[in-house]
Amino acid sequence: MTLNLWGYHDWDNRTDNLLFLIDKEAPDCIALQEVLTNHAFSDYPSSDFIADTCGYAYRAFAPTYPRSNSKDRAGNRNQRASYGQAFLSKHPIVTVESYYLKLYPEHPEENSVQLCKIAAAGRTIDIWNVHFANHNLYAGRHLQELMGLAEKRQIHPIVVGDFNIWAQDMPAYKQTALRGYTYSTDVASYISLPADGNTLDYIVIPTSLYTMHSVHSPDTYVSDHRAVLATIGER
Repeated sequence: MTLNLWGYHDWDNRTDNLLFLIDKEAPDCIALQEVLTNHAFSDYPSSDFIADTCGYAYRAFAPTYPRSNSKDRAGNRNQRASYGQAFLSKHPIVTVESYYLKLYPEHPEENSVQLCKIAAAGRTIDIWNVHFANHNLYAGRHLQELMGLAEKRQIHPIVVGDFNIWAQDMPAYKQTALRGYTYSTDVASYISLPADGNTLDYIVIPTSLYTMHSVHSPDTYVSDHRAVLATIGER
């Protein structure tokens, strides 16, 4: 499962929905983006609250940068917080690494990828949790950069998260960065960003190692994004 968690925006009105959805779907792994440690709400990352409540023994939070203008409980934008990605798993997390993507002067937004390796089914599995630039052009460059890293390291990761690339633009990468990969919109059509009637969130698998049996994106209000879930099997 992947979900852009949307920080603590409207948190009190969607927390129960989020916990219910996770309990119902019971995904083995959850990749979260826009996770905050905001001390106006908790001394721990919001992902720890989800992990503790939903029974995920293994979790990792990887802040990308500090934010000084997060909202506190009164709605004032003066709260300092750490902002990044989190990964929750029912299987042991073997390693976690933060990979910082190229920063472009004309689009100075810091972005990173959480590179996770888990132990499951008698093997180690690479799952990379992404949140690319909030701009279609630079998100595409980040995708190319990241898959170039995978090629250099000679690994074939599962890649999940908020790609910030519209669904209609994803097929262009099938002949370049995602050659040999299947992504979730190949399996099912869905909307993960209801405000725009489109999607930016994907689960991507190397077809030489895995098969994707099903994909769905429930319309439960858990964020400004919808969760995307996929059932993945080994070849």
